[in-house]
Amino acid sequence: MKDKYKLWIALSLVVVFGLGVAVGVLSEKACLSKNKSKPPQKQEPFPTMEVISKELQLTPEQEAQIREVFKRSEERFEAFRKEVHTRLGELRDQLKSEMDSVLTPEQQKKMQEMMDRYMRQRKRNSSERREDKPRDQIPPKKEKKGEGR
Repeated sequence: MKDKYKLWIALSLVVVFGLGVAVGVLSEKACLSKNKSKPPQKQEPFPTMEVISKELQLTPEQEAQIREVFKRSEERFEAFRKEVHTRLGELRDQLKSEMDSVLTPEQQKKMQEMMDRYMRQRKRNSSERREDKPRDQIPPKKEKKGEGR
Protein backbone atom coordinates (compact mmCIF):
# COMPACT_ATOMS: atom_id res chain seq x y z
CA MET A 1 0.00 0.00 0.00
CA LYS A 2 2.80 2.37 0.91
CA ASP A 3 4.57 1.58 -2.33
CA LYS A 4 1.47 2.51 -4.27
CA TYR A 5 1.35 5.96 -2.62
CA LYS A 6 5.07 6.47 -3.16
CA LEU A 7 4.62 5.63 -6.84
CA TRP A 8 1.73 8.09 -7.17
CA ILE A 9 3.69 10.81 -5.40
CA ALA A 10 6.75 10.21 -7.61
CA LEU A 11 4.66 10.21 -10.79
CA SER A 12 2.83 13.35 -9.68
CA LEU A 13 6.12 15.11 -9.05
CA VAL A 14 7.44 14.06 -12.46
CA VAL A 15 4.26 15.26 -14.17
CA VAL A 16 4.28 18.58 -12.29
CA PHE A 17 7.97 19.09 -13.07
CA GLY A 18 7.38 18.25 -16.75
CA LEU A 19 4.46 20.64 -16.96
CA GLY A 20 6.55 23.36 -15.34
CA VAL A 21 9.30 22.89 -17.90
CA ALA A 22 6.82 22.89 -20.78
CA VAL A 23 5.06 26.02 -19.54
CA GLY A 24 8.42 27.74 -19.01
CA VAL A 25 9.65 26.92 -22.51
CA LEU A 26 6.39 27.95 -24.17
CA SER A 27 6.11 31.19 -22.22
CA GLU A 28 9.73 32.07 -23.00
CA LYS A 29 9.11 31.53 -26.72
CA ALA A 30 5.95 33.62 -26.52
CA CYS A 31 7.78 36.46 -24.75
CA LEU A 32 10.70 36.39 -27.16
CA SER A 33 8.43 36.43 -30.20
CA LYS A 34 6.53 39.42 -28.78
CA ASN A 35 9.80 41.34 -28.31
CA LYS A 36 10.96 40.52 -31.83
CA SER A 37 7.72 41.59 -33.47
CA LYS A 38 7.84 45.08 -31.97
CA PRO A 39 9.68 47.52 -34.22
CA PRO A 40 12.27 49.56 -32.36
CA GLN A 41 10.93 52.93 -31.35
CA LYS A 42 12.59 55.66 -33.31
CA GLN A 43 13.64 58.57 -31.18
CA GLU A 44 12.59 61.87 -32.63
CA PRO A 45 15.60 64.03 -33.37
CA PHE A 46 15.83 67.51 -31.95
CA PRO A 47 14.03 69.82 -34.39
CA THR A 48 16.23 71.57 -36.93
CA MET A 49 16.47 75.32 -37.10
CA GLU A 50 14.27 75.26 -40.20
CA VAL A 51 11.53 73.32 -38.40
CA ILE A 52 11.71 75.59 -35.36
CA SER A 53 11.62 78.68 -37.54
CA LYS A 54 8.70 77.43 -39.60
CA GLU A 55 6.58 76.14 -36.70
CA LEU A 56 7.19 79.15 -34.48
CA GLN A 57 7.04 81.57 -37.40
CA LEU A 58 10.26 83.28 -36.32
CA THR A 59 11.29 86.57 -37.79
CA PRO A 60 14.75 86.68 -39.40
CA GLU A 61 16.01 88.57 -36.33
CA GLN A 62 14.62 85.92 -33.96
CA GLU A 63 16.13 83.18 -36.09
CA ALA A 64 19.57 84.83 -35.91
CA GLN A 65 19.24 85.20 -32.14
CA ILE A 66 18.18 81.56 -31.74
CA ARG A 67 21.19 80.47 -33.83
CA GLU A 68 23.42 82.42 -31.43
CA VAL A 69 21.73 80.75 -28.45
CA PHE A 70 22.44 77.35 -30.01
CA LYS A 71 26.04 78.32 -30.69
CA ARG A 72 26.65 79.50 -27.11
CA SER A 73 24.93 76.41 -25.73
CA GLU A 74 27.04 74.10 -27.88
CA GLU A 75 30.18 75.84 -26.64
CA ARG A 76 29.06 75.36 -23.03
CA PHE A 77 28.27 71.67 -23.66
CA GLU A 78 31.69 71.14 -25.25
CA ALA A 79 33.46 72.86 -22.34
CA PHE A 80 31.48 70.73 -19.87
CA ARG A 81 32.29 67.54 -21.78
CA LYS A 82 36.01 68.38 -21.71
CA GLU A 83 35.83 69.20 -18.00
CA VAL A 84 34.11 65.90 -17.21
CA HIS A 85 36.59 63.98 -19.38
CA THR A 86 39.52 65.62 -17.61
CA ARG A 87 38.04 65.01 -14.15
CA LEU A 88 37.33 61.35 -14.94
CA GLY A 89 40.94 60.94 -16.05
CA GLU A 90 42.12 62.44 -12.76
CA LEU A 91 39.88 60.09 -10.78
CA ARG A 92 41.16 57.06 -12.75
CA ASP A 93 44.76 58.13 -12.09
CA GLN A 94 44.00 58.54 -8.39
CA LEU A 95 42.37 55.09 -8.25
CA LYS A 96 45.37 53.51 -9.98
CA SER A 97 47.79 55.26 -7.65
CA GLU A 98 45.90 54.14 -4.55
CA MET A 99 45.66 50.56 -5.83
CA ASP A 100 49.37 50.53 -6.72
CA SER A 101 50.21 51.54 -3.16
CA VAL A 102 48.55 48.33 -1.95
CA LEU A 103 49.80 45.93 -4.65
CA THR A 104 53.24 44.42 -5.07
CA PRO A 105 55.20 45.33 -8.25
CA GLU A 106 54.29 41.94 -9.76
CA GLN A 107 50.60 42.46 -8.94
CA GLN A 108 50.78 45.97 -10.38
CA LYS A 109 52.11 44.55 -13.65
CA LYS A 110 49.36 41.90 -13.77
CA MET A 111 46.75 44.54 -12.96
CA GLN A 112 47.99 46.72 -15.82
CA GLU A 113 47.84 43.74 -18.21
CA MET A 114 44.31 42.99 -17.01
CA MET A 115 43.23 46.59 -17.58
CA ASP A 116 44.85 46.62 -21.04
CA ARG A 117 42.91 43.47 -21.99
CA TYR A 118 39.71 45.03 -20.66
CA MET A 119 40.25 48.21 -22.68
CA ARG A 120 41.01 46.27 -25.89
CA GLN A 121 37.85 44.20 -25.40
CA ARG A 122 35.81 47.32 -24.69
CA LYS A 123 37.08 48.99 -27.87
CA ARG A 124 36.39 45.83 -29.88
CA ASN A 125 32.83 45.59 -28.52
CA SER A 126 32.25 49.26 -29.20
CA SER A 127 33.36 48.96 -32.82
CA GLU A 128 31.27 45.80 -33.28
CA ARG A 129 28.17 47.59 -31.97
CA ARG A 130 28.76 50.39 -34.44
CA GLU A 131 29.17 47.91 -37.30
CA ASP A 132 25.98 46.07 -36.31
CA LYS A 133 23.85 49.20 -36.48
CA PRO A 134 22.09 49.89 -39.76
CA ARG A 135 23.53 52.95 -41.44
CA ASP A 136 20.38 55.04 -40.86
CA GLN A 137 20.70 54.54 -37.08
CA ILE A 138 24.30 55.69 -36.82
CA PRO A 139 24.31 59.32 -35.75
CA PRO A 140 26.07 61.62 -38.21
CA LYS A 141 29.49 62.96 -37.35
CA LYS A 142 29.64 66.17 -35.35
CA GLU A 143 26.88 68.44 -36.61
CA LYS A 144 25.84 71.82 -35.29
CA LYS A 145 22.74 71.41 -33.15
CA GLY A 146 19.72 73.25 -34.40
CA GLU A 147 20.98 73.64 -37.94
CA GLY A 148 19.51 71.86 -40.94
CA ARG A 149 20.67 68.57 -42.37
